[in-house]
Amino acid sequence: MPHDVVRYSRHDILVALMNRQIGGLATLLAAMTCALAACGERARPATDTAAATPVASGRTVAAAPLRSPMSSAAGRTASPASTSPRPATAPAPTQPPRAGTDTSARRADTTKTGLVAQQPQIASPAPAVTAPSAPPAPSRFAVALARLPFENQERFEYQVKYGFLGVGSAVLEVVGIDSVRGTPAVHTAFSVSGGVRVYHVDDHYESWFDPISFSTLRAIQNIHEGSYNPKRQFEFFPERRTFSENGKPESETLPVPMDEISFLFFLRTIPLEVGKTYEFTRYFRPDKNPVRVIVDRKEHIRVPAGEFNTIVVRPVIKTTGLFGEGGRAEVWFTDDTTRTLVQLKSSLKFGSLNLYLRNRRAGTAWEGATTIASPSP
Repeated sequence: MPHDVVRYSRHDILVALMNRQIGGLATLLAAMTCALAACGERARPATDTAAATPVASGRTVAAAPLRSPMSSAAGRTASPASTSPRPATAPAPTQPPRAGTDTSARRADTTKTGLVAQQPQIASPAPAVTAPSAPPAPSRFAVALARLPFENQERFEYQVKYGFLGVGSAVLEVVGIDSVRGTPAVHTAFSVSGGVRVYHVDDHYESWFDPISFSTLRAIQNIHEGSYNPKRQFEFFPERRTFSENGKPESETLPVPMDEISFLFFLRTIPLEVGKTYEFTRYFRPDKNPVRVIVDRKEHIRVPAGEFNTIVVRPVIKTTGLFGEGGRAEVWFTDDTTRTLVQLKSSLKFGSLNLYLRNRRAGTAWEGATTIASPSP
């Protein structure tokens, strides 16, 4: 059977084509609608949960929640629990922060901290370091004391014999530090007492001298030897080379004068080499100079204080005193750095005077002894 031939007019064909295009557009619109709906569903959680955002400082801070359209122009953040509008004049109440929820205040603090961390730190200047001050240098007086072979307040006691009959005692001591007219000085003393019935001796000598130069500043001589009883007090002024005896007008002396006792302590400071003769123009009476010191020998002796190795010297002064020319005095010093006087023999008007060390008291170091007494007139 032959097929029927269907004939379409041009109008029918155009209508069919238009229906097909409309159907395709409807399908496309439906697909786009579904895609937009799916995208909306996926985008909604991002608006409810804060995303972590890195900042330049290297720390992670929470992003701010989305602002509500009802926030005021001043930039206040609406409460997440309410979307109702508030009057523009009334500030939104501050909500306490909840766990897992950020606030604008926390974001502001975190941002401020990040900015502060990025700012360069200006180091404050270090405090000036003060070097410890050096201790003051010792005075010339203290240095001179440290070099002395004798110590402060040392005391030597002697047994005294006058020839074969008389007996007595003697004391040689360093009294201490004193002051003469404001000048510090070492104060020393030597006393001898004893004798026989018809002839008694009671001599007392004191001397104040500068330990730097050994210049005598003051001397006292109270002598009692039989009928000979002079009492003298000398004031020495080395700066103008004069001295005064018992307040009389000043007489000329030497730049560095010494009396008998200061000279005895001065002998303890020189080398004392056997066989040598030392001469000093130091005795305070210019016409009695020079003073000679003959180092005669070394000798081992025994005295009441014990046995000692000694150096024997013969001081000679052109006077009639303890070391006068006619007395042929001999002095035994220990052969060590202290130069302790252990024996002395001299010939005086009444006969021989012999001293033997009986007892000795060690002195104390000069350190700390530089406190000077109040200046005496």
